[in-house]
Formats: sequence, C-alpha cells, structure tokens
Amino acid sequence: MSSAARSWSDQELIESALRSFEIKSQDRERACLLFSDYLHLLLSGKKEVASKFGDDPLSNIAYFAKASSFSDLDDVNWKQLTHPGSIIFSALLPFLFSNEVNAKSFLRAVIAGYHGSSLFAQILQPTHSRNWHASATSGIFGAALATANLLELSDDKKAQALHFASAAIGGGSSAPKSQNGASRFTRIHAALMGSMSTLEAAESSPAPLYIVDGPGGLSERFGVVDQLPTIKPVDALHQISIRYFPYSGFSHNALEKLEKHLPLDPDSVKSIELQLSDPLYTLIGSSQKGQWWDLSAAIVNTIVNGDPFDSSTRKMNAEIKVEKIESGPSLAKIYMAGSEISFEFGIQDRVGIDPIDIPRVHRKWSSLYKASSELTEVADQIIDGSDSAVAQLKKLILAAG
Repeated sequence: MSSAARSWSDQELIESALRSFEIKSQDRERACLLFSDYLHLLLSGKKEVASKFGDDPLSNIAYFAKASSFSDLDDVNWKQLTHPGSIIFSALLPFLFSNEVNAKSFLRAVIAGYHGSSLFAQILQPTHSRNWHASATSGIFGAALATANLLELSDDKKAQALHFASAAIGGGSSAPKSQNGASRFTRIHAALMGSMSTLEAAESSPAPLYIVDGPGGLSERFGVVDQLPTIKPVDALHQISIRYFPYSGFSHNALEKLEKHLPLDPDSVKSIELQLSDPLYTLIGSSQKGQWWDLSAAIVNTIVNGDPFDSSTRKMNAEIKVEKIESGPSLAKIYMAGSEISFEFGIQDRVGIDPIDIPRVHRKWSSLYKASSELTEVADQIIDGSDSAVAQLKKLILAAG
C-alpha cells in the first residue's frame, strides 16, 4: 500500500499520544460509568467462559477480554466503530490487582487508554475497516498507553510501548464480518499484545524503529490520513456510547425510537416495513445470523414483550418486509388497524458526544448482575484509587460464575 501524504512524524504522533491533561469531575464520572458497565459485563460473561481467574496476569487479561465481550454489549465509539472498553479495562485489571501498582493511577490510565485507542483509530484510512478490525488495530495502542500509565513508566518508555504495539498490531476484518462472536478473539489479541508492549518497554527490550514512518510502519502497512489528530485525551472518553439492549448495537437507535411508542398491542400490528441503507441492511437486515443480528426480530420481540430489554422469542402474526435503499436515512413503519407508526434511525444518531441514558444503564446492569449496586459502588471507589475496593473486586470476581 502506498504511503499517504502526512504532516507529522512519529515523534509528533507520540507527543499527541502522551499529551498531558487535567482530569475534571465530568471525566471522572464518565470513566466511572464506563468502568462499572465493564464490570457488569465481566461478571456476567465470566459464567459463560471456561477460563478461570488465576495468578498469571497475561492469562487473566485474555480471560477478562473474552468474558467482558462475550455478550457483545461492551461500549462502542460509533464514529470509529470500535469497542475500546473491553480491551482497555481487561489490560488494566490484572496489573491493578498487583501489589506493585498504585491504584490512584487507575483513572489517569483509563483516560490515557481511551485517548490512545481513539487517536490511532483516527490516523488509519477510512477504508481500513474493509480489511482490519478497527477495535483491534486501535485497541492495542489503547491497551499499551493505559498499562504504561498505570505502571507509571517514563515518557520514553511509553513511547517505546507504542513502537512495540505498532509491530504487534493485528486483527483481520473476517472476525467482525463473520457476525458470530469471533471478534472477541481480536479484542483478546489487542488487550494481550498492548500489555505485552508495555512489559517489553518496561524491560528496555529492543523496540522496532518505527510507528508510522519507515519500512514496516503503519503508513506502509495500513495507510494513514493526511492530518494530525487533534482530539484531547478527555474528549475521547465522552465519545463512547453504552449499549443497552440484548441485540446488535446497530439496532439500538431503532429500538430507542420504538420504545417511545410502547406499549403496543401485538395483535393490532398488521405489518412491519423496514427500509435500510447500508451498512445497516448488510448488518441487521437478515435473519441468517440469528435474532441478535436481525432488526425485524428485535422489533417484533420488543413489541410482543413490551420491553427492548427482553430478548425472549415470541411470535406475532404480522407481515415483515425488509427493503434495501440506496440513500437517505433508514426508516421503520409499523402498520396497525387504523394507525401507523413511522420513525427514522441510524448510526449517525450516535456519533459525537453521547448523552448516557442512566435509567437504561441501570436496567441493563440489573439484568446482568444481581448485586448491581454493590458492584457500582466498588467501581466508584476504584476510580478514586481505593486499595480496599480493589481487593473487594478481586473477591467478587473469584466468587462469580
């Protein structure tokens, strides 16, 4: 792949990645929300995987990344189509459980990790996701920066960690495009290799010479955009959305719009028409991959159950029509006896600063973990650097599953 024209060097990119920042109260609150969401997913997913929590940090990283992304409800940056949280927090937790780590560095490490993931997602070409899983290729840098900050490495060693991460970057697009849970594996890869990059840097191992520039750099392998990213560390934290419902995130905006019209009498619904533009038609316009990826099934279940949080499958005697449109917003039409409901929806509605719906968040958490309030309190205390809360979390993880 030919190199794109660029206006910065490796060193300038490193300076952007290591940019200093002041943590404000809203940043702390957002980080706490995302961490609590991660922990609920982790303890819920822990019951579904065969791995066990043990003494080996690297094994735990892989285990946490798999468990927290098992239900595919981990947080998402809709603009970049990445899932940073299950990678960043999974890389951090095993180090946090070490007696050698200062828990008060955790919040700064979290913010640095989200910033690093977003920063590197920005520099890759828009066509990048055709061949690569953007969560993995950006997530490895987020994991490296997060763990390097938690271990309080020098800026020189943080930069070295980025050099290692550049060499270890990977994650083919075949995983997310398979729509069968295989992308959990690329999250595991990013969390593990990002952490390994930090450990190698901490030991002053010989690092590859280039990140973007030079033979084998990101420009040669992946292509990069021709502008320097300008996002600040704390901005990245607020670009993240929480996924609420037990369906693909690409269905969420439609279900949020539908929720405003509930309850509906299922027997009165005569037909449902969906007009989907790409990529929604390709992603959620078919039942071939199961109801998780089928928007029409999600809408039917929501109407029948009266709640988008309930994914139990029930039948409804209504005609379903799904149509692909070439342009314009996606549209849902629900025809009933004597009335009609119509609403537009799409990914674009989630791009940018995303206001989190707190009642939906707590409904999600309660469905995942019974002692949700206890876990939320532990997350809150860990964000503030409590060693006792870290010990309590370790006990909760051991007890779950």
